[in-house]
Amino acid sequence: MKSVTIENHLESLTESSVIWERYTRDAKINPNRYFVFYEGEDRQYYDCRIQQYTETYNTYAVGGKSKVLKLFEKFTQEGESTLANKLFFIDKDYEHHQVNPDIYMTPKYAVENFYVSSTAIKRILKVHFGINDDDPEFGRVLEYFNERYREFMDCLTDMNLWAICCKLNKVKVDFDLLGLKRNAANFFKIGYKNIELSVEDISFNFFESMYEEMLSEKIKNGCKKNGRDYVKELSIFRDKRQHIRYNFENDMEEYRVHIEDYFRGKQLLWFLKEFILSLVSKNGGFIPKQFLIDDKNIMTVFTNCADTPECLNDYLKRKCCLTFN
Repeated sequence: MKSVTIENHLESLTESSVIWERYTRDAKINPNRYFVFYEGEDRQYYDCRIQQYTETYNTYAVGGKSKVLKLFEKFTQEGESTLANKLFFIDKDYEHHQVNPDIYMTPKYAVENFYVSSTAIKRILKVHFGINDDDPEFGRVLEYFNERYREFMDCLTDMNLWAICCKLNKVKVDFDLLGLKRNAANFFKIGYKNIELSVEDISFNFFESMYEEMLSEKIKNGCKKNGRDYVKELSIFRDKRQHIRYNFENDMEEYRVHIEDYFRGKQLLWFLKEFILSLVSKNGGFIPKQFLIDDKNIMTVFTNCADTPECLNDYLKRKCCLTFN
């Protein structure tokens, strides 16, 4: 039986059935509005963009992608007309297919990816640091960013390709076991001049062996989390290991060419935070500190500077076109 913890309680609040009850109650009180369903905390990115088209909407943090899709299926069972004032947003993750046009799926791995680009860093420098594009610091920062960004992408390309191969073989990777769920602090130290590697190897072989080792360690220590069967997970991983390796060696060229679209967003967002912090004067950089950023507030602080892909604008224009009484 799952123990009752604050984490479990918060998780229960994003269950599809709970969100459905909230939506049903809200729609009964005021049906003349849009109802927006997100994964997790993605409203930090989407809300200000939706507001450019309408301010009449309710939002619901549904949890993971599967829960958003489950809610979407429930609405479709009610009839297509019920989808008119409903908006659904999910991350692409490692997917390689299109979804229903009533659902918006990011063209890159996740919304976090939209915060980390040359265009986004230019906006951050202007808006948050007051550095103009003809100031000497502007060009310096941009050059350093582009160099470190490409270096960071190269460092973790094999990890992302390995994870894609696992997914292709229906092996779900627990990035917590690798210490890579929200950042890459155990693997790198990010500076604006260089990136220091904290481990000896970051190749496909490294992540393959490390993951097997971490699953084995969980079994050895008798760890249990939410009823997970680590013995079964390790058995499946070992059974699929050769297939995963075959995919990596033979089927990854398209993914490798477009790795920016499949790169885990949380690691990129962590990279952005660390890069900006390294630029601050007190940390040995050359620009003044203007504000506090950390892992919790970075998406909110920089949301207006993040990229907005044209496909998102197209989706919002198409969906937010109703006239309510």
